[in-house]
Amino acid sequence: MRVLIICRDNIGDTLLTTPLISALHQSGEHQVDVLTNNYAAPVLQHNPDIRHLFYYTKSHHREAGQGRVACLLQRLKLMLTLKKTRYDAVILAKSRWDQHGLKWVKMIRPAQVIALGQVPHPLITTLLAPDTSGQRHISEILFSLARPFNLSVSAPGGLTLQPDAAIAAALRKKYAIDADRPVYALQISARKPSQQWPAARFAELAQTLAARHQCQIVLLWSPGSRDNPRHPGDDEKASEIMALCPRLSLKAVATTSLPQLIAAMSLCQGLVTSDGGAMHIGAALSLPVVAMFGDSDPVCWHPWQVKHQVLHPTSRQVTSLSCSEVYQAFVGTVIQ
Repeated sequence: MRVLIICRDNIGDTLLTTPLISALHQSGEHQVDVLTNNYAAPVLQHNPDIRHLFYYTKSHHREAGQGRVACLLQRLKLMLTLKKTRYDAVILAKSRWDQHGLKWVKMIRPAQVIALGQVPHPLITTLLAPDTSGQRHISEILFSLARPFNLSVSAPGGLTLQPDAAIAAALRKKYAIDADRPVYALQISARKPSQQWPAARFAELAQTLAARHQCQIVLLWSPGSRDNPRHPGDDEKASEIMALCPRLSLKAVATTSLPQLIAAMSLCQGLVTSDGGAMHIGAALSLPVVAMFGDSDPVCWHPWQVKHQVLHPTSRQVTSLSCSEVYQAFVGTVIQ
């Protein structure tokens, strides 16, 4: 049975779809292709459960010099390719209703279209009621899209992510990361203001870890300036942390692409980060994670099936968390 999973979402949501992908593939009865966007595609590359990975460019993800018309033509060509495949089923892998995926369904015209939602649509043949309790993880909600296939597996497994070994080896050499000493990652970027822990506290945590443990500390962040209107980054915050730790041999790994971030994190044995895509990358790489949650729900979004500790202050602002709280959580989760 030829199945296409349309997953046109962010990095974290895309990774949380991988248990569904794995279960379908490993049943031995389905050939699984995935359609995603170019931004999230790297987290699915090298995934052994995917036969073909297709991706397109969203208008706001265009690179400099890449025209809107060229993006639309690329998308149309891809639609025609998918239509020729004659899929038996298309799964709209969204934990909440989103009609944008139906634009692809109109062209592909599969025999069956499976989606979560409450309002019937003529293009959707199998509409599953979404979970509205707020008590289930997003990975479990996405996995419920497998119900029409009557799989023997009834619950989602862990996340799947394959780092690029060549990139990881190059980063290990470039930043002189010793394989014989523990490597801990501090990922300092967060999209939501409520999830942004201050540079001074990251610096204090780095100094505390270095003073009390024989370890190497890798600093990771979203590349670019905070003033970049398309892709704001944390170059300035990383520089501030480095300046606050003049005697500390921090390894500031300037990852300029998602495959580099994945590879860099694969060299580590523990992670401190706010809730977001990087947190799910860490979980997919089986790292123990200390996750700082601000204005987001840890019940739905906590690190999936790895050892972790969630820090969720009542203020719903991670700035309320002290260095001591994060350090104690890290010791109990990663170093213990």
